[in-house]
Amino acid sequence: MGAWLSNSNWSADGKHVFITGGSSGIGAELARDFAKQGASLALFARSEDSLANVARDCIKLGAPKVEVFPCDLTNDANLKTAIELAVEKFGKIDVLVLNAGRSQGCYFEEIKDIDSINYLLKLNVNGVINSCFYALPSVAKSSTSRIIFISSVAGLVPVPYRTIYCASKHALAGFANSLRIELLDTYGKDAPCIQLINFPEVSGTNLNQGRMEFGADCPPAEFKTDSGVIPVQIAVSSLMEQIAWGSSEWGHPLKVKLLLPLRGLIPRILDAIILKHVKKTHVRPSIVSTK
Repeated sequence: MGAWLSNSNWSADGKHVFITGGSSGIGAELARDFAKQGASLALFARSEDSLANVARDCIKLGAPKVEVFPCDLTNDANLKTAIELAVEKFGKIDVLVLNAGRSQGCYFEEIKDIDSINYLLKLNVNGVINSCFYALPSVAKSSTSRIIFISSVAGLVPVPYRTIYCASKHALAGFANSLRIELLDTYGKDAPCIQLINFPEVSGTNLNQGRMEFGADCPPAEFKTDSGVIPVQIAVSSLMEQIAWGSSEWGHPLKVKLLLPLRGLIPRILDAIILKHVKKTHVRPSIVSTK
């Protein structure tokens, strides 16, 4: 459902919000903003201590109820149990935020450990899809419900240093957009609103501060502090407005929107533009050749 068809007066007040990756970064900031609106929250992540800290913040900010569910999204049985317990405690899900994930910071040829590839894909793809699988039956079938996929511009355009991460986010985009059509066919005007959020680089999150190096000889590439990354509080504040509107897809900046149509026309030139931008905005020690 597009933003122009949605209710701009939508509020999370009184709603039950489930957030994966709710212990830090975008997930934690979303939890705090939902709490300010009066939502009850179920927070999922691996770190129980970090979840407890966010939960305390949310109670202080006005959330009537906050429960934490420590779990590992790469462990199917663990994830299933956590979501079932949360549903038992809350009864239904009005907003499902699928946020948990990891990033990457090295070239594909540098990767030495295939287990790291499998881990990132299992977390970023299977962890998200499986979370949706277990939660969807309890999502209220209403146009005011939200299923929010936190993705990245790396799910729209190819990005060096992030081959596996890009693969995971492209997969996520395909899943979210296909699910939107299926729910529309099944529930019509009562279909939950699917929202695909293609964030540019956001500062203050563990995603980019803890990029996986996959066993490469050099530390992972990181964004420069002066490269124009968006503070997480500003990014989430803008996102909350789009959640209210029910935007189907949001987040990518104007320059990305302008680049996308060029992919089929001048692919090599576009590749050069992307590479130049990444080299300008990232910092990394010299790559040690493994050949």
